[in-house]
Amino acid sequence: MSTTPSRHGHSGKQRAFLLFNIVLAVVTVLAGSGLVYANWKLGNRQVVSIDPVAEGDGNLDLPEGDRTAKNFLITGSDNNACISKDSPFYGGFSNRAGYGERSDSLMVVRVNPIDNQAAILSFPRDMWVKQAGSNRSNRINANFEKKNPNRLVRNIKENFGISIDHYINIDFCAFAAIVDAVGGVRVPFTFKAQDKMTGFKVLRARVCYTFQGDHALAYMRSRHYRWFDPKTMKWTRDGTSDWGRISRQQDFMKRVIRKSLDKAKTNPRVASGILNAALKNIITDDKLTPLTVLQLGQAMKNFNTETMGSYTMPGNGQVIDDMSVIVPDLESATSKKILAVFQGKASLKTTISGATPADTPTVTTTTLAALTATTTVPKSSGTTAKPTQTSTTTTVPKVAIEQNPRGVVPPNDPNCQY
Repeated sequence: MSTTPSRHGHSGKQRAFLLFNIVLAVVTVLAGSGLVYANWKLGNRQVVSIDPVAEGDGNLDLPEGDRTAKNFLITGSDNNACISKDSPFYGGFSNRAGYGERSDSLMVVRVNPIDNQAAILSFPRDMWVKQAGSNRSNRINANFEKKNPNRLVRNIKENFGISIDHYINIDFCAFAAIVDAVGGVRVPFTFKAQDKMTGFKVLRARVCYTFQGDHALAYMRSRHYRWFDPKTMKWTRDGTSDWGRISRQQDFMKRVIRKSLDKAKTNPRVASGILNAALKNIITDDKLTPLTVLQLGQAMKNFNTETMGSYTMPGNGQVIDDMSVIVPDLESATSKKILAVFQGKASLKTTISGATPADTPTVTTTTLAALTATTTVPKSSGTTAKPTQTSTTTTVPKVAIEQNPRGVVPPNDPNCQY
């Protein structure tokens, strides 16, 4: 495992970072489960309504043949019903009633069928944002309601200029069941590691460990992550808190997706198990129809997880009104490139070694300097600042964003992929 210095920490407990719907789409299509079966299963999911992002944007469905990039807001929420009281990990999940309805898993997944790419942007739960339509500020997590995502959607739009096309909430039970449905997920550990708060523990060094459902949840929720340093012969805590936890969550998500795609292509039973596990405890917006999901899966059938960008919204730790919060950094070159991708002003350039570049070439005369100079975030009033046109562009430019995960993260072990 690799480490980076701590820059910020906070109180509170973490919910699991959960699988997004592209897995359901792809495995359903490629495993041959069929439109009738998928339509029946998807038709039984819970749905909520989200308001259009602006006048004229009411049609959020993907019509047949549409390959437009879309942003999915993904949240995770508690459900203790799936954790047995006999489980060694039960102590880390019990007594959640006092925490109210919160989600520490807030991210936007951008799916771009044209480039066959996806990117993840995670938001720390303590990120300090202006409340939509007001002059007040609060943590972004204060806007979460799993059956009414509109306030959270508006806050993301007004603070970061990112429009949300679809919404998905998945709870603990679905995540654990998906991990079990694919036969567990493997993660490499250079050092022994544990978290006494959640019950997660891997007490062997240099091992490719297979996580099952409950243990996977304990690993994903680990905020008090500790690893054993053989040089000092002491347990050392990863002091990066949310940053390290998000990095591990993003890594685990990729591993789940890779294994889901690999297994479901050749095993319809696995595809059915994933679909059943996810849809049993999933809430989506009502515009995310079965046909939409299937069309998206077909468009992304050549998706390669190695080209997926994983980012966390940059920010700086501060104390505001006696609260430890993270103030977003909107001005750095890295922040502007990240926002440009999720705002649809740029697409992601593949920078991962050995990854297959996008099939569709991009022809543009817009420079990166011009892009970063004109990428702006709407003010809290909801008005959008229009960037100055500096050149003629046939399509959006491609940007390279360095991926620097913070905290303790699994090493890149080709023998322990998923």
